[in-house]
Amino acid sequence: MMRAASYSVSIWVEHGVRDRLARLVEAEKVREVVVSAAPQWRTYGLRREEAARVRGQWQKERQRLRAEGELLDTRDVVATYGVREELRARGWDHDEWPEAPDEAWGRGRWPGSRDGGFPEHVSVRLDGELAKRTVQACWETSREAIAELRRWRDANPGITPPRYRRTEEGRAELVGPLAEYERLSAQVTTTGEIWRAGLTRGLGRLEALALQAAEAGGIAAGQEGDTTAVRRA
Repeated sequence: MMRAASYSVSIWVEHGVRDRLARLVEAEKVREVVVSAAPQWRTYGLRREEAARVRGQWQKERQRLRAEGELLDTRDVVATYGVREELRARGWDHDEWPEAPDEAWGRGRWPGSRDGGFPEHVSVRLDGELAKRTVQACWETSREAIAELRRWRDANPGITPPRYRRTEEGRAELVGPLAEYERLSAQVTTTGEIWRAGLTRGLGRLEALALQAAEAGGIAAGQEGDTTAVRRA
């Protein structure tokens, strides 16, 4: 199935994450303006053709900085960077996955998924190819467990699984069909889990960038206030 160049997702998160993300992205937008004002990207006084060439070079450099996690100035960029890193950490960052069925792209919950109880959501648009790789990887690594969960549902029509995923200690307390359900559902990795883990990674990188910027600002301020060189002269 053909997918669009971008893919919209809603990432369900803990309370406060959305505001934290907004504050950090706003600070990063300011830093983007500072970076783009470097001498090599200035176009004032240039002929039109030369100015267009410089602007094109800056756009290319900005894409590189975003891809490498050196500039995360929009929610989409933060999430995209984080999801790429999450797939890389899992060894899933390749294109050798089988095609996922259409049902994997549905907005409904996968067998074994839980509500999670997350009170907020963050809407982002991810690169279409990245979304496709994520859906394929999640479905393929969960496929056998999903099939078994469907058989479990057929065999246990009157049993309602718990709404939230239990801790390891909680799962150990279960017996019978519910214990089997928990065992199988733990083997399902939903796309929502990857989106959320990716956003967490992106936020961590954003915070690191903010700290670097603060430290660089402190060093610059200190250098401006240092008059020892003048006294020595």
